[in-house]
Amino acid sequence: MSHMKTPSLLALAALFICPAAFSGAYETLPKGVNTLVLAQIQSNKIQSKFDADNNNKTLSVKQDFSSKNLSELNETLNTYFEELKNISPDAYNSFSLGEFKADAWAEVNAQGIGLGYGVTDHFTVYGSLPFYHMKTNVQFYQSKQSNLSQIKNTVLNTPTTSATSTFIKQLTLQLPETNEQLLQSVLVNQFGYKPLGLWEKDGIGDAEIGMIYRLTDFSDMGSALSLGAVLPTGTPDDPSSIQDISTGDGQLDVYVETLNGISFYNKVLEIDLKLRYTHQIGANQTVRLYDNPEFPLGSEEVNVYQKLGDKIDGSLKTTVNPNHWFNFNLAYLYNRVGQTYYQIENQKQKAALEANTNSINHWAKIGVGFNTVNAYKAKKFDVPFEINLYAQKLINAVNTADYQRFDLEFRLYF
Repeated sequence: MSHMKTPSLLALAALFICPAAFSGAYETLPKGVNTLVLAQIQSNKIQSKFDADNNNKTLSVKQDFSSKNLSELNETLNTYFEELKNISPDAYNSFSLGEFKADAWAEVNAQGIGLGYGVTDHFTVYGSLPFYHMKTNVQFYQSKQSNLSQIKNTVLNTPTTSATSTFIKQLTLQLPETNEQLLQSVLVNQFGYKPLGLWEKDGIGDAEIGMIYRLTDFSDMGSALSLGAVLPTGTPDDPSSIQDISTGDGQLDVYVETLNGISFYNKVLEIDLKLRYTHQIGANQTVRLYDNPEFPLGSEEVNVYQKLGDKIDGSLKTTVNPNHWFNFNLAYLYNRVGQTYYQIENQKQKAALEANTNSINHWAKIGVGFNTVNAYKAKKFDVPFEINLYAQKLINAVNTADYQRFDLEFRLYF
């Protein structure tokens, strides 16, 4: 069994609104010019993810609650099964509360607003804020019955040699038959998790503020440097919910980015390259402790120091401008996130929490845009604006939810 929430889910609707004006990635807003950016992002229904071995696996999970799996949940269950093994190795080896399956999916959409201002012709400041609506659903059912009747018959005919073994024998004989309601009750009452089912959440994401400084003045190529921070205005995931998706990481991020571009044939063809490095600053977070990354359930919540892995983002984009009104573009996007670090003394719990927290993903993105900027410059249109539509597909990944996203973006210059 695994949580629906993974490190990659935070990026389901990751929204970076960069107010670079009019053309290449390196261009800044003219002095005194403002831009307002509105964006709508929609994902498809997410039903699978790429695991640590680059295999695409469904979010639905199937788990046999055998003695081996159950004994790894906590010390109490481990003690019970050790005693059961002493009473009857056959009962221990064949013990199963049944097989349970959870069919799961998630949906995320986001709206974003961004503002930019040209302080000088070479220096732009900007900020953006996303708003999320997220929905997940888990349908839980028993796919294979337990063998408790067989276990009870085996234990009933086995003599005991101590008060402890007698107690374990009587406890085993009184175990109730399992079903979906019982397991849901165990999750809620024993482990303290919120019930599984349909879950929805609306929330503000992490705000981004930054600046862009254009380094060159060439007409057909250029470079710019961007510096900024991502503020922890969103909400980290809820450790008491298996289904929760965070709207923020709870930590301050700082980044540096280079923006480079070159154009050909009087800007009919443009090629842009962006590279961003983000350092995530550690902070204390509330987490659930567990020992097994394959069975991440635990009843103990603690506040510990967490340092999310640093990020590298890159994009290579080709844009064709057949006329002053329309453009068509194709881009390759790359993202890499390092492993999360937890400051925990128990090395087994530390390893379990840190397992599979790194991610790598490769995207293909296509888009079409309409803009009136050049017509406005030529005094043929009264309002300078852009409308862009993008489709983005994950083509390869590690520890990342598999989904497609569609972006509609409106930019107004004034």
